[in-house]
Amino acid sequence: MGLFNLNKTNRKARVETYKWYEVEPSPFQLLAQEDQDRLTNNFTQLLNSVNETIIYVKNVFDFYEYENNQYPVVITKFYFGARENTPGFFNMRDTTDPLKDRPTVTYEHSDKVALSDGSLAKVLVVYNYPDYLPDGFLFEYYGIADEIFVKFKQVDQYKAIKMVSAARLRAESLLTGNRVTPETERKVQKLRDLSATIGGSARLFEIYLYIVIKGKSEEELSEKEFKIREIANARLISIEAPKYIQRELYELKTSINAFMPFSIEKNFIDSLSAGSFYPFISEDLIDENGVFLGVSGSNSPVVYNPYARNNYNIVILGETGSGKSMTTKIFLRRLRKKISIGINGIDPENEYVKDVVAKELGITPILIRPGQKLGLDLMRFVREGFIDSTDAAELLADLYYVPQELRPRLRRLLVSSNADTIFQFLDELKENRAEDLLKYLDAIESPPDSYVYDGIPIDISGNIVFGIKELRNQRLKVVVSSLLTLLLQKKMLTGKQLLFVDEAWIFSEYPAVLNLLQEVARRGRKYGDIFMYITQRPWDVYSTPEGRTILEQAATAILLRQRAAATEVLQKGYNLSQAEIDYLLSANPGQGIIRAGNYKLTIQILVTQEELEKFSTSPAI
Repeated sequence: MGLFNLNKTNRKARVETYKWYEVEPSPFQLLAQEDQDRLTNNFTQLLNSVNETIIYVKNVFDFYEYENNQYPVVITKFYFGARENTPGFFNMRDTTDPLKDRPTVTYEHSDKVALSDGSLAKVLVVYNYPDYLPDGFLFEYYGIADEIFVKFKQVDQYKAIKMVSAARLRAESLLTGNRVTPETERKVQKLRDLSATIGGSARLFEIYLYIVIKGKSEEELSEKEFKIREIANARLISIEAPKYIQRELYELKTSINAFMPFSIEKNFIDSLSAGSFYPFISEDLIDENGVFLGVSGSNSPVVYNPYARNNYNIVILGETGSGKSMTTKIFLRRLRKKISIGINGIDPENEYVKDVVAKELGITPILIRPGQKLGLDLMRFVREGFIDSTDAAELLADLYYVPQELRPRLRRLLVSSNADTIFQFLDELKENRAEDLLKYLDAIESPPDSYVYDGIPIDISGNIVFGIKELRNQRLKVVVSSLLTLLLQKKMLTGKQLLFVDEAWIFSEYPAVLNLLQEVARRGRKYGDIFMYITQRPWDVYSTPEGRTILEQAATAILLRQRAAATEVLQKGYNLSQAEIDYLLSANPGQGIIRAGNYKLTIQILVTQEELEKFSTSPAI
């Protein structure tokens, strides 16, 4: 597989500093071969881009809670350390040095060390590899090892060519005589192939692999070591736990010169073969500090943290009766219990403003009624900087069906306007004799629209959800919803807020409103805001470029039972297979597929009896 023992050296230890990144893992074993190849090729490019790197994998032990019971889960975390900045592969996030908080060695035994947290640790070193290893083979150790340390160091190109050529010549000398074995012939051919590529696309690396196991007792340590050795032996991997240097190995050293010098035997690997070491694999969605949602198809817990993704946008798609509202409510309830976050919402069907729901979610319900003055003046929002005047003109044009040929004039007039209120802007239009525009916009001055703009803005302190079901006119609901979103944006920019918009399909005919929602989500991201977009008709939303952007760019999508009309969205927007689409078309309530970052797995939302009684809008989820 391109791994060769070429030589040994002793080098003086030096202080090593790295820039560290936390890496988001993804499923791997069940991916199509082309998807696996894409990940391993990206990994190879990543290695080629740096001179020296450390990959550090560690297990973090946590609990998830369901029905008043706590269950242990193991969260595997991945770190990539390099001496230089790295390209943007694998959703890497800057982080602090993950090694500085490791327990320190308090006592060194001959074959293990005692640590400051009271545990024992032993380091197993991989010395020799077989000719072939499957891609992602390190994953086999994740459930047992407490830490895995892989170090790659790129060999100087000129030196690499000389080393490979020398190894090839030595191997070719073994082809003479009567004792040539198939293994020798294979090795010679591999070295010939490597000689042809090492000066071009391939690079040569020193590689070190340490597997750290920990336990509260020697029995636990021995049990883990036995399992590790079993896995290694099955792959024909040579692995040992060197005595008398366990402290140095635990401190992740590869060589020192002191009173007792040592140097770990080097192995070398070419970058074309390095794909087998692809490490960033997790087959379960178990995020640290996450919210328990339910179980996956393999019956593993699904513990989800929106802040573990590269953006915090969430879409929940499902037809009526699919469990969409229940899923939203339990997520909001459990998230509030997990972290401190403000909750705000637009509720066109008054699902969330019911007393029992509002109490459980810790929100203040505000019912918007016909004839109520809301003080949602668009021009005030422009003056306060919450919407650009050009975007405000597009919003007005969409809400009042201004024809395309009149929109440039509307933009010019609004951008140049000195009005502080929407009513003053209409007066300006009258002064400019813009009768063609007033034909569409004069509805602003008459009920019910005038009530929307007139009056004092609603107090939005605390957790607020607006119920607008009593506004029977759908266009009026859209007008109010878009302006409430601008009002809430003030609070979103204070940080750590969540805004959900339910029944979002009603905006599908209004691109400017969809663009507004997208912009609110974008601006709020740097403040740690979460934006949730919930709809039963994704095909309507997907029909516009603005809607497609919202659906496709959300880092998390929870897809529940769908109607056949959603097939195109599922295929193009979420790249689902026909088998996955068929599953969603016939799923039971609460069953679906969650796509979160690199993860995509089936899920059954699990609801407590208490949640079912308080949140259900149907007999069962």
